[in-house]
Amino acid sequence: MTIKKKLIVSTIAASMAATAFAGIPLSSKGLAEKLGFNNTAYAAAAFPNTDIVNYANKLYAALDSVDGGLEAVRALRTKFAALDETDLKYIAVPITSEVNLKLGADFSSEDKDAVAGLVSDIIAFTYDPNLTELETIRNTKAYRDVLLELAAGAGLKTEELEALTVDDVAEYFLAFQEKLIGLIEDLGADNLTELLLVLNDDTKRAELIEEAFTALKSEGLLVQKILSGYHITPLDLSIVVQRVQEKVGKDAILSAGAALYLAIQKMNETTSPGGGGVIGGGEETPTVEIPKDVTALIDDIKKKLANATDAEKAAILAEAVQKATALVTKLSTFDLSSDVKVSNGQASVQVSSSSVLSAIAGIGEILKNVKALAPGVTVPAPVLNLNLGNVAQDGVKIGLNDAVIQEAIKAGLGGINLTVNGLSATLPVGGQFNGPVDFNINKSKADSSTTGERKAASDVYSFGLTIGGKTVTSFEQPVKVSIPLGNVDGVDKELLSLAKIVDGKLVFQGGTVEGNLIVEHRDTFSQYVVVENKVSFTDIASVESWAGRAIEVIAAKGAIEGKKAGVFAPKDNVTRAEFAKMLTRALDIDNSSAKESFADVKDTDWSAPYIGAAAKLGIIQGRSASKFDPNAQITRAEMATMIARALKVTKGAQDVTDVTAALEGFKDAGSISASLKAGVAFASKNGIVIGNNGKFSPNASATRAEAAVMIYRAVNFK
Repeated sequence: MTIKKKLIVSTIAASMAATAFAGIPLSSKGLAEKLGFNNTAYAAAAFPNTDIVNYANKLYAALDSVDGGLEAVRALRTKFAALDETDLKYIAVPITSEVNLKLGADFSSEDKDAVAGLVSDIIAFTYDPNLTELETIRNTKAYRDVLLELAAGAGLKTEELEALTVDDVAEYFLAFQEKLIGLIEDLGADNLTELLLVLNDDTKRAELIEEAFTALKSEGLLVQKILSGYHITPLDLSIVVQRVQEKVGKDAILSAGAALYLAIQKMNETTSPGGGGVIGGGEETPTVEIPKDVTALIDDIKKKLANATDAEKAAILAEAVQKATALVTKLSTFDLSSDVKVSNGQASVQVSSSSVLSAIAGIGEILKNVKALAPGVTVPAPVLNLNLGNVAQDGVKIGLNDAVIQEAIKAGLGGINLTVNGLSATLPVGGQFNGPVDFNINKSKADSSTTGERKAASDVYSFGLTIGGKTVTSFEQPVKVSIPLGNVDGVDKELLSLAKIVDGKLVFQGGTVEGNLIVEHRDTFSQYVVVENKVSFTDIASVESWAGRAIEVIAAKGAIEGKKAGVFAPKDNVTRAEFAKMLTRALDIDNSSAKESFADVKDTDWSAPYIGAAAKLGIIQGRSASKFDPNAQITRAEMATMIARALKVTKGAQDVTDVTAALEGFKDAGSISASLKAGVAFASKNGIVIGNNGKFSPNASATRAEAAVMIYRAVNFK
């Protein structure tokens, strides 16, 4: 996006954010008192966010230099001030009705006046950068008191109430604006006029507000929690915006927005173009230097190889790879606990230091030289581990700036692992993850309202992700998430499953228990909790002795489901499409964005993403180049081969060296298709598929009970 385009969208986002919050009852008196401009510079120390202060002072100067700029802004504020009490009540109904429903008589007229004064003063800041009286606003007791009252009514925790200040309102307002900036950038308009026309569309404006509002839910901001506590929705805000424009007039709002656009354009004429939004400006990239121990190691290896015989070189390279691996491990681990900052009840860290960049560059240098010096040696792509330690806050935000991401791509890292409070998430590098990243974690206690009768084994976690300033909810490259388990006394750990919370219901995703963690790769983000998922069926008595436990465990993971409540149908046959789903879900390789190219599988088919994920990894093949035959019954040989290929991908399993020897115990080995023999040999040798009476029965259809047992053994393959 061009700098000019960024200026346009930033300005309009500010205008939209302001009018979105302008519907809470405005205090005409409070606003009128601030209609004049004051040239006195605001003391940066008085407000904790110096970026906001610096930005506001620069914007005032720029508006003053724009012909008619101050007048356009003042005209809009005058129209706000001229609204009478009837207009204010009409505008405010979507907001105040929700608060009244919860607080009733406790929401007094004095409280409404305090809310009105606070919000109107904060909104005025967007169009009038005069900050002289902001310290007074921040220290007004009535504002602080009503904010705490609303927060308590919304159910905020004691520690959140203690951390809450008027500054949180400004913080939320600016976060809302930043979300809108990212969304408006995607509209495709090329100039100010086109963008203004787009945003005059009530439907499009409502969609943008809803997306921004929803995206902020995962960031743990206290004001968002207050809004959610009163069930204030994006629709409420959209109606507020529509009513504000109806009473104030679109022309006044758009004129003020145009004035801000010109002012910001002037501000940025002398500003580095590296900035990503309105506030903050360009970011200086730290110096990247290769660590001295890296250059020393590489120089030492090259020196030894230069004087070595062919016989000696093998030993030198083996030692070099060992030392290189140890150094990569050292370079890839960072303790960032001392860099964590706490503001308004949220812990955060911004990863951008030269030491991190230099370490990544050093890893890249090692990988490059190992590849050049020892072409036959494969070094796994390392993961950068960034540990924030333990924090007391439930909300955590981790930022990776663009320099870190680009250096990681250049170095060939396999991912960046972020750890806090025992929870970790490994983000891919490259592809979709190609710009600055903000990763948000929000934690809350699990209770029966979330898990029902199932026993919770973890807290509830909400995850949020932005890449390049844009909210991302689904990923082409899955994110590995490791969630710490809580008290698991008396819990059957094999039945633990990560559950996605969707509209108040649990959707089971599976996951592998590793020590005190459950590990799962996610291609979407939402709210998650770990529960003990006991699933019972009334029709498995005939297979209980050999398949009962397998059915119980695989069903708990959500990889195989009953035909209906309580009914498993163990002797029913399994289709190729059904087994693709069972296998990819059980081995944690499902990917909703995966595509397939078979003519008989439509993108809209329920099985398409599972077939696509397995086909992408080479686990399944069609029965011809263009035909998958999804509804055909899967044979035992096909099932064995799919499992073998899947275990090679997920667990590094090796092919059987002597296929003929592995199959010689089966009388019907000759009837196994040549393309399936290696898979059958692997599955047989490793006890995943067992023959009967000296026969493998490769072309026989597999039952649901058999499928559950084979998948259970595959999950437990070591």
